[in-house]
Amino acid sequence: MKVSEVTTQDIVDYLRIDDPSDIEIKEIERMCSSAIAYITSFTGLNEEEIDKHEDITQAFFLLVSDMFDNRNLYTENKESNENRAVKNILSMHSVNLL
Repeated sequence: MKVSEVTTQDIVDYLRIDDPSDIEIKEIERMCSSAIAYITSFTGLNEEEIDKHEDITQAFFLLVSDMFDNRNLYTENKESNENRAVKNILSMHSVNLL
């Protein structure tokens, strides 16, 4: 599955939300947009290019899940909250290395 093929319902199912409210749906949609922005920024790939790597879809699901689960979490050390699986998957496809 490509990131562009993921639907809001796919995310709702992944998050195991039985009866999502309209507010939760809108929040998930915003999180999906944020996750795509994060992936493209991290890797240097555009949205068309991220679709060429199916493992990025898993990173996308994990990012949205982390955003949803930790939407009220405030910490000073952001690096300790990074999902290692997401970082490893995206690092394999990063083209904007310095």
